[in-house]
Amino acid sequence: MLSDGRAFAFLAMSALVFAIAYFPIATHLARGLASPYAKVDVRRRFYAAATDVGLVATLLMLYQATEALAFFLAAGIYIVFRDSFGGQSVGKLLFGLVVVSLESGRPATATSSVRRNGLFLLPGANIAAVFLESLTLVRDPQGQRLGDRFAQTQVVDGLSAKELVTDLGEWWSRFLPEVTRAPRPG
Repeated sequence: MLSDGRAFAFLAMSALVFAIAYFPIATHLARGLASPYAKVDVRRRFYAAATDVGLVATLLMLYQATEALAFFLAAGIYIVFRDSFGGQSVGKLLFGLVVVSLESGRPATATSSVRRNGLFLLPGANIAAVFLESLTLVRDPQGQRLGDRFAQTQVVDGLSAKELVTDLGEWWSRFLPEVTRAPRPG
């Protein structure tokens, strides 16, 4: 086991190496990346990210309070697979955003979600990544961060939970009269 000083030095070194390599890698990966999609509202992306961070923080607090490893594992699994359910994490669903593959135009898969979010599991580098990824998505014309470039994805406008509920309600209100008017066997 590493002492506290050695652990801190490891994390700091990891963050420093990641920060130094970040922009050259992002620039290199951006050369072959072309997107037909417009950049989405950055505030909505940050709100969605804050929602996801809140969910992960809750899981980590539950782990700390109970020492149940399942909460810690759930937090890590959520971080990397969060965009693999129809291209939406909980935050993206609430704020009407979807991660799509630039190659297929379809929502992100488990594989692209891991590519996109895996660097957030690297100790030390994950801390630097939060700041560098935020800066990149603000400055990039398409709002693509390094994770998007690795996975060939982009966050675009999509249906929010509110719109899904509204659409379901409208469908139900059209469906119900049809059911009540249907001829009864008799």
